[in-house]
Amino acid sequence: MKLTPIFFAMLPALSVFATQAEVYQVVELGPVDGYKSSFSSAINNSNQAVGTLTGQFNFPVDLTYVDFTNAAITTALTTAEIEEIKKGNVNANALTVLLNYLKISAGNYQVQRFTDAYASRLDNKQLLKLRETAPVQTNYEYLTDINDLGQIAGYASAPFSVQSFTPAPTEATPNPAAQRLWVPQPGYMLGTVVTNGVTEILPPLYTNYGGGFSIARAINNNGKVVGFGSVSMSDTTISGITAACLGKTEPVALCYHSIVSNPQSLAYTNNGLVWQLDANGKPGAAVQLGYLGDKNTGLPHTRTDYPTVQYNSIPNDVNDAGLIVGSSIYTDSTDIRYSPFTFRDEVYTVNQAAVFHGSEVKPLLDAKEWEFSNAVDINNKNIIVGVAQQKWYTYTQSRTAQKLFVYDYNTKTATFPNALFATANTVVEAINDNNLVVGTTEAFTDQSSSRRNVAFLYDMSTDKFTNLNTMLKCNAGYTLVSAMDINEKNVILATAVKAVDKKDSLGNVVKDSAGNAVREEVAVAVQLNPVAGGTIDNCTPTEDAGYKRKGGSTGVLALSLLALAGFLRRRVLR
Repeated sequence: MKLTPIFFAMLPALSVFATQAEVYQVVELGPVDGYKSSFSSAINNSNQAVGTLTGQFNFPVDLTYVDFTNAAITTALTTAEIEEIKKGNVNANALTVLLNYLKISAGNYQVQRFTDAYASRLDNKQLLKLRETAPVQTNYEYLTDINDLGQIAGYASAPFSVQSFTPAPTEATPNPAAQRLWVPQPGYMLGTVVTNGVTEILPPLYTNYGGGFSIARAINNNGKVVGFGSVSMSDTTISGITAACLGKTEPVALCYHSIVSNPQSLAYTNNGLVWQLDANGKPGAAVQLGYLGDKNTGLPHTRTDYPTVQYNSIPNDVNDAGLIVGSSIYTDSTDIRYSPFTFRDEVYTVNQAAVFHGSEVKPLLDAKEWEFSNAVDINNKNIIVGVAQQKWYTYTQSRTAQKLFVYDYNTKTATFPNALFATANTVVEAINDNNLVVGTTEAFTDQSSSRRNVAFLYDMSTDKFTNLNTMLKCNAGYTLVSAMDINEKNVILATAVKAVDKKDSLGNVVKDSAGNAVREEVAVAVQLNPVAGGTIDNCTPTEDAGYKRKGGSTGVLALSLLALAGFLRRRVLR
């Protein structure tokens, strides 16, 4: 049977009758059939959870326009194998080669678009469509948050459709042939909100020359959505785009997209944005947030002997009272420092944790002591959690560990809880109204000095920082690598690594020469339900459970999941 949110909510009560040596019970939420992995993003108080799926099996490749002379295909397949593909006989090895061809041809818009991010309600294993309407998805779609009304925030890249385009004649090619091109919709990335199955786009403030962009980070229970997006474009950039995108060699829309979607181009000026949803879930016009500015004045520095600074703010969360937290650009025009990135002296500029209250923007930490900080989440008691770093990169000094901070907005005081060990790099994700904090930190691998990513739980009331893997029963079969959210029932949404039978690109189990299934690690979204009266299962009584406890296997996948998990929800700074 299907496990409904009501069933999940009852689990803590049901567990009263069980005498299990565990504090949290694991319920697997993904992946959906037909996909390899699932990643967690957010959970509400009804245990409705959202996240992202990756690794679609049997990805539908359109063979009609595959360039079978491409080196990615000819060096991986024999002539006979290529001929079989042309007949429609595509085995797992051939499909793997074709998918690699699509991936490395991302910059060639005559080639089919490949995607590997699918938005999903994890609790009911339902796929959601944000911007894509075609049967075969051509874009990347992500979900970031869900409120107690079931409204879901997210964002999605531009969907593509096939169009015919004939280049302008030239002396060398007086009669150019029509081309079949994949052309994007305007808005290379747009925030979305889903209410009762209806998706609405969160419009940015500036949409010229490509449709602009927006990203939704969080939504509260009053329909306030926070994120960031395009607010303007410089005259220099406009001049460059209008000169380059004349529609002679490619469609203007494709030219715009190629320029503004390039992360190195910084084509748009971006800033923090807030949208208010009406009773029907439709967003109003975006309202722009302020920034810390020069010495916390909210104004840019006015020095002409050093480069200007592109000030902005990036919100990460909003509580039900409308208090917004995130980061903002701070400068001190009296502090000139050499930058190892630009190889020149510049005005001291850093991202600092900030709180946004109405039109006010206030820093949370001392910018001279903490050279980077970011406020990540806020609960309804106005307790803020974030990360901070004391030293940035120079040629002789690498970064110090990223530390968790807790800031009480009511008393304006900050504390810095200790992680599992002093130099552990910590990424905080969420805090609930019970002042329980979750995220990802580092632990030492068994009998080794190497580190691995593990999910953590920090209890403010006891000042206790715990590796969540120690709160599962022994040999649970999962290694928790990131805890992404926690609701008011103390139910935690996490991403784990689990050993499963390996499947090929078609979704068939891979077997060795002896006929045994090959095993591999995959990422899977899980829900951790509190066990009433539960106790920690003492797996290794002679060792420190925080470092030596045995759970699922922890290979390279477990060490690399943070890169994607961070992208899926709130950590990306543009």
